[in-house]
Formats: sequence, structure tokens, C-alpha cells
Amino acid sequence: MSLKIKEEPSDFYVKEIKTLPLKETGRFAYYLLKKENLTTIDALRDISRRLGIPLRSIGFLGLKDKKAITEQFISVENAKKLPKELRGENWELKLIGFGDEPLRLGEFEGNYFEVIVRGINKKHKKIFEKMLSLVENYGCENYFGEQRFGSVKHAEEFVLKHLLKHNYEEAMKEYLTSLKDKSLRKQLLKAWRDWDRFLALMPKGSQVEVEAVKALRRGESFKNAFMVLPKNVRLMFVFAYQSYLWNRYLYTFVVRYLPHCKTPFLKWELAFFNEMKEKIWEEIKDLEIPYLGIDYPPQNKKIELIIKELLEEEGITPKMLMAERIGIKLFSDGVRKAFFKPQNLKVLEEKRNSMKLAFTLPPGSYATVLLRKLFCSDIRD
Repeated sequence: MSLKIKEEPSDFYVKEIKTLPLKETGRFAYYLLKKENLTTIDALRDISRRLGIPLRSIGFLGLKDKKAITEQFISVENAKKLPKELRGENWELKLIGFGDEPLRLGEFEGNYFEVIVRGINKKHKKIFEKMLSLVENYGCENYFGEQRFGSVKHAEEFVLKHLLKHNYEEAMKEYLTSLKDKSLRKQLLKAWRDWDRFLALMPKGSQVEVEAVKALRRGESFKNAFMVLPKNVRLMFVFAYQSYLWNRYLYTFVVRYLPHCKTPFLKWELAFFNEMKEKIWEEIKDLEIPYLGIDYPPQNKKIELIIKELLEEEGITPKMLMAERIGIKLFSDGVRKAFFKPQNLKVLEEKRNSMKLAFTLPPGSYATVLLRKLFCSDIRD
């Protein structure tokens, strides 16, 4: 049975941790942004309109959950007569100082969480007692969480797989119709190539996607319509597929070599070690797994074999790894730590069917992944 989080935005609180070198004056103004039930991008778009500045003038350190209460920092460049405070629908800004550098993605120390988990039974509590000790001593698998996959959870195929085959129409169709609302998806598929009808059916808030469809209505090719999308949106196709591959590498490693439990995850599974010997941990605690293993050859022979196997299984050839489409490289190499350790993991409150937890995670690690491990259970929001 799945456990539940985010029944209310107040069930999920996130606060960004960043030490800012504050000054009384500077090229960039630093603000604390508090928001509720709103994506970071939607909040920033509203702020840019209210301040009358381009969206690119606003810097931020990371995307925060929508259905949550979150606090994060943003920087605003070259804006004159900046307000000390500003409020909008479901967000508020407070000026905290100035500095000489913009805020950049990923350049923060971590995130502090307070999360209420609901639907807990006696079995979950028994598992939690065991896993809490395991996580405190050895940490947690560093899988990518749901946020990394966007609309993929409702799609039949990764957009990137269509792009590899130069099938731009199928790629665009997958991107624009992969919706949670199956009825709307059917209507959109039926209206495909009737762009006036398609535009009338599109969900509200799909502004960048609307511009791509308008380009198709003007007679642009599907390939050129992709170029209308901002680069950061096009890069999401890369991130989603490479995150899926990386998760498969780690999953295979855990299943093959460690005692484990499995939990559902979107359309796939995650596996977590549920026992650990000190000797084994000493061998794997600093394990890093590359995305591709080209620029960053695997240091672990088992991982090297797993990457080779899975790329072959996915039909990804060395030539494909060099591919460029829609103005971006479809693959890029790098490394990611296989395990992370949460800091200050505590039970703040325990009731019959719920538990409130607090913990701090390093950048790039996901609270929903940790919660799956602690209860060996799926987590739904």
C-alpha cells in the first residue's frame, strides 16, 4: 500500500540552505522567496512581470516543489528602485541584502525538510525502525526523484528516443500530449495537425508549448517548432532520459550485489539495500556512477559492465552518444554519487497513522527517494 505525502501544502516544507556574502550595495539584490502551492518557475515569471524585468535577470539555486511550502533565495540583476518586500498570489519576497554575483543553479549547501507521511500502518513502523538505523549508519541510494522526469510519467516513450531517430513529429506529439488527463490526451491526439482546434484544447499555463504549436500553425516544420522552445525546456528531454539510465545502473547494482527491498517508482522500480556489512560498505561508500562512462570511465568494474549491458539493451550505440538534435547534444557525461547521507534525521511527531520527519539533504538528492527507503514503500503525492 502506498504512503501519502503532500495531502496539504503544509505537509511538505522545504527551506534552501545557502550562506550568502551579504553587502549593503551590489550589482545583485538577494531576496528570500516564500511560496505555497506554486512552482518556482511560475513564481519567477510573476515576479519578473511585477518588477518589469526580463526573466533571465533573475537567478535561483534550484527548483522547489509545487505542492509544498518552500523558502528559497533569488538574485535580481540591475533593477532600479527595488522594493524591500513584494507579494503576489501564493508568494512573497523579502529583500535580505546585496552582492556582486548572481545565484546559479546547484550552488547551495542543501535543503532542510519537514514532511508529514500519512497512511502508515504497523508494518510500515516496523520497517521504519530497522531502516532508520540503516540510513543513519550507511545512507541511502541517490536515485533521481519524480521531479526529474516531468511529463515522462504519463508518456509512452522518452522524447529523446524519437529525436534519436529524427522522428520530430512523434517527438513533438509525445511532448505535447503526455498528460495525466487521459480524456484530454485523447482529444489532443484526435485534433493533431488541426492546430486551431489543438490550441483551443491545450491546458492553461502551457505558454512555451503554445508558441511551438503556433509555429506549426504558421507552417514551420516539427524540427523548427522544437527550436521555439527555450533551451532549458529542450534540455529537460536529455535530463529525463539520462536520469532514467542512471537510475537503472544503480538499481541493477543494488539488485545484483546487495540484500534489498523494492518499491514502485512511476512506471519502474527502485531497489534499496536493507542489510549492510561494514566490509562491503567500506568498498562502496564512495562509489560514483557516470552517466555514460566515456569522459568519466567507471572506477568500479561491476558498474562498467552494468553500463555496457544497459546501453546495449536500450539500443544506444557509441555513435548515438555523439548525436546532436534540435540545437542540443542529446547526451553528456558526468558522475553522480551512488549514495548520500541525510543529516539530522528526526521524528518530530508520531501519530497512529502518520509521522512527521525532519532532515537535511545535500543538493541533488530527493526527499521522496529517502522516504521510499525508510518505509520500503511507494510514496504518492
